[in-house]
Amino acid sequence: MNFNGDWKKLKKEIDLVRSEYYSHPVGQPNRQMCTLLILGEDHRFRFHPGFDPIALGRAAWRTFVCGRREGGSTIAMQLVRVLTKRYDATIMRKTREIALAFRVTRYVPREDLPGLYLWVAYYGWRMNNLRQACNLLEINPSSTDLYSAAHLVARLKYPEPRQASAERLTIIEQRSAYLLARYYRSEGKRYLTPEVCNEAV
Repeated sequence: MNFNGDWKKLKKEIDLVRSEYYSHPVGQPNRQMCTLLILGEDHRFRFHPGFDPIALGRAAWRTFVCGRREGGSTIAMQLVRVLTKRYDATIMRKTREIALAFRVTRYVPREDLPGLYLWVAYYGWRMNNLRQACNLLEINPSSTDLYSAAHLVARLKYPEPRQASAERLTIIEQRSAYLLARYYRSEGKRYLTPEVCNEAV
């Protein structure tokens, strides 16, 4: 594994993304989107070094012992995966991803990572980044519409295919309700959701 070479390539990609991201302040994801991302994908975001040993251990246990596939990637790890375009399910790829995420967290200000990931993430068919997703879903990233923000972030876990079935749209709706419930709970408020959304989808 040529880690130094991988880091140089990734660093170049990050610099390009950051340059584009900072040149579009109006189109950047809003605070709600970033908060929902952290609550739904990486709730220990502010404390780990780019990878979350607890989440990785839990994911390994559920995958290999319980037979239930589960991810343990942090926001930094997901950003690395998108920018390197490496998705192979191997231990080598995961190890490289963890090491690179550790470096990314030290190179990029931590508070910028959620926005950068949302900027380049895949949300579904013809939604290869935030601008495309907001365009297709008719979402204004500068608005404070929490419901729309939740529907956008929900598609990170459940990307919308070209022909979305009613079942898929229901799953996205359930994930959105779960994210909203977590958001309101973090704010000390009560948000009533359907019974099916009491657990993570």
